[in-house]
Amino acid sequence: MSFLARLRPELVHVAPPWRTFGATVTGLVDSLVSAGTLDAEVRDDAVRAVMTREDESSTALLDIGVGVPHARLAGLRQAVVALAVSRAGLYEPVPTVPVATVALVLSPPSATADHLRILTDIATLLRSPELRAALLAAPDADAALAALGTHARAIPSR
Repeated sequence: MSFLARLRPELVHVAPPWRTFGATVTGLVDSLVSAGTLDAEVRDDAVRAVMTREDESSTALLDIGVGVPHARLAGLRQAVVALAVSRAGLYEPVPTVPVATVALVLSPPSATADHLRILTDIATLLRSPELRAALLAAPDADAALAALGTHARAIPSR
């Protein structure tokens, strides 16, 4: 299942108040819990796993202002995703370089192929300057999902 197929409006955040990496990850994980796609009992483990993964190597794509924090998490049945976009920027991995779009991915340890496929979907989609601009201009989650859907249909199948 693709990145886009896993998203629902309640997992897409347009202009959230988060302005640090930790707040962004926590906010996205909390949305997964609220949406029922992640058990509340693993919330803290999920945040910790993403923060630990990011400490190992940044997932920020500085040239395009995108972050793709991800981690493997025991106890998941399938991969789960969430998305945030903000013209003000969500965090700065290095001073004066804001990340405006963040796609979070959590996968079970056994789902290597699925995890990599989702990361590839995200990288392919968000390399488009037109899509990034449309996401940042979206007034709400439904408009952001529509922009993602329109752009995904324009990408040739692999």
